[in-house]
Order: sequence, then structure tokens, then C-alpha cells
Amino acid sequence: MGKGKIKKTVLHKRLDDRKMIGLFKVILVAITFVLYYNTIFNFFALDDYYINYHNPQIVKGIAGIPEIVTSLYADESGQTFGYRVLVRISFAIENQFTANWKYNPYFSHLINVLLYIGGLLLLYKVLRRLFGNYSVWFPFLAMVLFLSHPTHTEVVASLKNRDTLLNFIFSFLAIWQFIKWADTDKKKYVVFGMVYFFLALLSKETAIAQLAVFPLVLYFFTDISPKRLLRFSLVALTITIVALVGPWLFLPEFSREIRFFENPLVAEPNFMVRLSTSFYILGWYLKMLAYPYPLGYFYGYNMIPVVNWANIWVLLSFAAYIGMAVLAFLGLKKKTVLSFIILYYFITISMYANIVYPVPGIVGDRFMFFPSLAFSLALVFVFFKLFKVDVSNRKIPRGRLVGIVALTLLLLLPYGQYTRYRNYEWRTQLTLFHADRIHLFNSVKANELYGSELMQKVNVELAKPVNPFHFIVSMVDSAVMHYERAVELDSSHYGTWNNVGSVYAKIYANQALIRERSYRKKNELEKAEKEKKLAEEYFAKAENAFKMAIHFKPDYGSAYFNRGFALELQEKYDSAIYNYRKSVEIDGPYAKTLSRIANAYYKNGQLDLALAENKKIIRQFPESDLPYVNLGNYYYMMGETEQAIRLYEKAIEKGTNPAVGKLLSEYFSKQGNNAKAAYYLQKSKEATKKQED
Repeated sequence: MGKGKIKKTVLHKRLDDRKMIGLFKVILVAITFVLYYNTIFNFFALDDYYINYHNPQIVKGIAGIPEIVTSLYADESGQTFGYRVLVRISFAIENQFTANWKYNPYFSHLINVLLYIGGLLLLYKVLRRLFGNYSVWFPFLAMVLFLSHPTHTEVVASLKNRDTLLNFIFSFLAIWQFIKWADTDKKKYVVFGMVYFFLALLSKETAIAQLAVFPLVLYFFTDISPKRLLRFSLVALTITIVALVGPWLFLPEFSREIRFFENPLVAEPNFMVRLSTSFYILGWYLKMLAYPYPLGYFYGYNMIPVVNWANIWVLLSFAAYIGMAVLAFLGLKKKTVLSFIILYYFITISMYANIVYPVPGIVGDRFMFFPSLAFSLALVFVFFKLFKVDVSNRKIPRGRLVGIVALTLLLLLPYGQYTRYRNYEWRTQLTLFHADRIHLFNSVKANELYGSELMQKVNVELAKPVNPFHFIVSMVDSAVMHYERAVELDSSHYGTWNNVGSVYAKIYANQALIRERSYRKKNELEKAEKEKKLAEEYFAKAENAFKMAIHFKPDYGSAYFNRGFALELQEKYDSAIYNYRKSVEIDGPYAKTLSRIANAYYKNGQLDLALAENKKIIRQFPESDLPYVNLGNYYYMMGETEQAIRLYEKAIEKGTNPAVGKLLSEYFSKQGNNAKAAYYLQKSKEATKKQED
């Protein structure tokens, strides 16, 4: 064959490859959109609320960026996680334009999907370069399995996990630039790459793992010399130090405390037990990569057992990882595909193995995002081997190719179906907690969160004018069951003890008291006594729960406050005031606590002390409506209606209390003042809507 014909054949082949790659890109985008478009219609869940919707810096929009740059990434409880400035800036910019938009947070979810698609196309571009001498089907099929893996749902569907998406994008942008640098020796590419790496670190500090990935990629897929590779690694290390240590020169002190219910290894003093448990966890990751069901939004204690080396799963996991390490080592010098895949997996999973430090949640679906790339590559590599096809063969016999594609589709279908279903489970916080309640029944945090979510719904219903307890009692029972499961798993979980006490006192006991009063009005004394006794039993359970909460956290102001409220319901006003004062002593003065003290004084017949306490609230909290509502109630009860109305109007100026607005509307309607009646009715509706939101 002549040279002209050879060149023409090669050119046609390249054109055919380009057409095929173009088609592959379209297919990848189409599959991704089909699998993940339903996340666009999700609401907020878990940390999404605080990271986006309720964050005091984010809600300022672009004006909040200077404050974001000089502050830490934190959750609503004040726990700080690191810097992660880029993801917070992205939310601030979004909030500037979508804060009051009816499609918020759908727009934010759409951006997450677009970022995921963009990251996938970038990854595909990198893989085509890394495996440029291999069959074009190899990186494509690996991408199909990677993008459909169900563990990715948490990264795409949870807005909080945009930090992982940005880390993903910037890390592979950096890899692309470093490869171009190694191929062309143009220094501008290494500079661009380091900038991208810096941005990855500012997106999420776990990008530090790329410090080992970069030289791994360059060693396996370029002709870079060991000397240049060493110099490169030193520069990358310097960038890492600047990105991770530099901000601490002007940031406040880091205060992230991993608690026992998040990861029981924090309380394990024996290193060998921690190590054996780490191998159990590494085995768990392998299982979840191959069989990602069921998934959970939070694991923690007691989902993963703390085990020793006698555990069979620890030994099997240890053997599997040693076997993989041997394979990686044997192929290291020859730079085999399998060696690269194993080492990439080791590097990316190492951040979450709990060997170096305990990981919040002990395990997590999102932790497998990067490692799932190695899994997908390895699986397709095995498919090629099963059909006796070398991945380096650019031309594959049609029958064998059909078999490889069929095996890939055989996994794509169940993976994709579960991914779509899992996306739906992330629709709202309640749907997520409800979906995971069974397989996370051994998780302290999951039980506590689900109970609290149910109680939020209960409290909204109970705030309505008509008592709906008969219709929501099953929801209350379910909440208590999950709370009690949490303290059964971890008796030291003081927050849940406090919640248990609150439900028994404020809901069960209070409803029994309401029924008791109703029966007494009807002169059904036997039923009234029965309800009174039932209330006493509930109050006793509440007291025991509050004692447990205070036992495990003596300086727990919230437990003292709720205990005070329970005592107030029992008309034990002196004891109630004592507990409210303990709450103030621990947490400082809050208008709500001082208001309860004032009302306890009033109910106890100590009007002068009640008035004095409300005046104190006015001085300390001049913008609070509570003291005006309280004083209005006192005067209203004493028959001084005009004075009460003036105080209620003052309360409306300060705050938004729906009951007060409704009372004023009814009063002015009777007075014939329709304008004021309509005004205060509107205020009442606005207050009700605000409470529901």
C-alpha cells in the first residue's frame, strides 16, 4: 500500500474517531440529564438550609462576599469545617438574583446539575488523553458507569455538596494543564494548573489528595523525568501549604469538634482497634461501590461497628487491599492500567479511611465520588478481560464489543434506576429522612433528625387555632419512637433527652391537661381524673428525660428552660422560675426566657414582679414584642381593655404575632373601624405565613 493511501486511511480513522467521540459526548450528556434532571425540582435538605437559604452572610448576596472571604465555613450550630470560600461565594452570587424568586432553590439545583455535566465532559476529555492509545470505548464505558453510580446522588442533589463538584472540576482542570505542560514543556501550563489546584483547595480542603494524584498521573501517562516530577511535587506542596495554612493568618480559630455520635472512633484509645475498624470501613466502601444499596444521608454511631482483628470482614478486607497493593506494585514499573487504577483508588479513598483522623459520619456516600472513578475504570477493564480483549486494542471484534457494552448496560440500568429514585428521595428533608428511617435505624443522629423533623411539622399544626392533636398524634408517636431509639443507642445523647422531655411535657402532658379541663367543664369527673393521672405520668417521664440531659451536660441551658416550662404547666411556679433562671445563668438573657419568668410571676399572683420583669425585657431587648404582648395580656385579663389594645398595637409594631394581629382585627371590627381591622388581619396573615416558612 502506498504512503498516500496509508495517510488517507489514518486521516479517515481519525475523522471516524472524532465523530464517534462527538457522539459519545452527546450520549453522556443525555444519560446524565435523564438520570439527574429530577434533582432540579428538589427543595433544601440538611445543611442546604444554612449553607444557602438561612446563612446570614449568603443572604446579603454580593455584598456579603467580603465577609465570606474573611470567615470560616460553618454550620448552624457554630461548628467550623474549614474555608471553602468559592462555594460560598457561588451561593452569595446566586442569592443576589434569586433570593425572592419563586424558582429558588430550583435554580440552585439546576446549577449543580450543569456543574456535574461540565465536570463529566472535562473528565472525559482527560480520560481520552490518558488512554489515548487505547480503545475509544474504554474511557467512554467507564464514564457511563461513573456518572450513573448511585453514590453520586448526594453530591448532585445536595446543594451543600457543591464544594465536591467544584473540587472535582478544578482538580481535573489542573490535571489537564499539568499533562499539557509535560507534553509541551511550556511553563504557562504548569502555572495555570497550580492556579486551578489552588482553587480546588479553596473549594474543599480534601483536594489535598490531588497532591498525590498529580504526580501519579504524570508518571503513568507522560514521559516526565523523575527530577522534574520531584520539583513539580515540591511546588504543588507549596501551593497546598499556602491554600490551607495561609487563610489561618486572618481567620478565627478553627472549632470543629467531632462528637461520639458522629464517629465513635474519637473515643477509641487503642490504635490497633482503630486500624482494624478502618479496614472494616475500607471493606464497606468496596461493597458500596459494587452494590450501592441501601444508601443513607448520615451514618455515624452505631451504623459501623468498632471491631478488632478477629472480625472476619476485617480480615477479608485486609486481604483484598493487600492483594490490590501487590497488583499495583507489580505493575508500577511497567505502568500498567490496573496499577494506575488501584493507586488512584488508594489515594482518593485514603481521605475517608479513618486511619489518619476520624471522619465526620464515619462513612458517607459522597466520600465515594472520586474513588468511584477508579471502580468504574476497573470494572470496564475487567469486562474487556472477560471477553479476552486488550484495552490497548483500538479495533475490537464486533461480537466481543457487543458483549462488553451489554455488560456495561446490565449495570447501567439498575444503577441508573436507583440513582433516579434516590434523587427523588432527596426531594425534601422530610422525604429523605422518611426514606432512610429503616436502614438508618441504628444511627443515633438519623433517628434524632427524623424525630425533630416530625416535631417541626407537629408544632406548625399545633400553632393553628383549632386543636389538631387527634390527627397528628401518630406523627408525635413516631417522633418519640425515633428519639427513644436514639437514646437507646447512645444514652449520653443529651440533646435527644431534652427533646424527649419536651414532647412528653409540651405535647402529651399538655394535651392530657386540655382534655382534663374539657371533661371538668362537662362534669365528667371520672374521665377528668383519668386524664389528670395520665398527665402526671407524662410529666414524670419528662422530668426523668430532663434529668438525663442535665446529667450528661450540666451546663445545658435549653434543658433547664424546657424543664421550667414543664413545671409551669404543672403550676409549680417557684420551681419553674428557678429553672428559667438557671437557663439565663448558663446561656445568658434571652427575651423568650425572661418573658417566661415574667409570666410565671404573673400566674403565681406576683404582678409587681411580673411587671418589673417585663420592664427589664424592654430595656434589654427594645425591639422585642414579647413584653408588650405580656403586658397587654395582663391588662386584658384585668379588664383594662383600652390599655391592653394600646400595648398589643405596640407589639405589632415590634414583631409579628398572628394571634395578636387577629385579636386586634376582631376588636376594631367590632368598633366599626374597618380600616384598622383589615390592616391587623393582614398583619396576622403575614405572621402566619412567616411562621409556616
